Amino acid sequence: MVRRKIDIKLIANKSYRHTTFTKRRKGLMNKTEEFCKVSDSKGIVISFSDAGNCFCLGHPDVGSVLNNYLGDSSSAIATEAEKIIGDALESGKWVEAVKGLRLDGLDRVYVELENATRKLEALAAAKEETQSYGRRD
Repeated sequence: MVRRKIDIKLIANKSYRHTTFTKRRKGLMNKTEEFCKVSDSKGIVISFSDAGNCFCLGHPDVGSVLNNYLGDSSSAIATEAEKIIGDALESGKWVEAVKGLRLDGLDRVYVELENATRKLEALAAAKEETQSYGRRD
């Protein structure tokens, strides 16, 4: 069976157009989901019908993919800051790790360090509580 070449143009009949949209939307979403699973990648499909209905599919989910690419503009800076913190912890050379960062990058590193400090303090407090429950004074 040979596929024939069709010209891409607006389908005049509304019911045919809706049927074509529905079939192609399902096919596109199935292929996107399969591709994301096979290649272990993130993907999203957002389509709007003529009636204004929104159809979304995301892998692993729509919200996480949108937040990575659209939601938080500092997400790229955050990952850069996390990498810098990791490198500095490994090498112990903080000055070299933060050289060349702009002010917003330095601010993000500072915020990440504060968050890490809070998490470590909370973990230490929780560990201390569990240890104190086990003691018999």
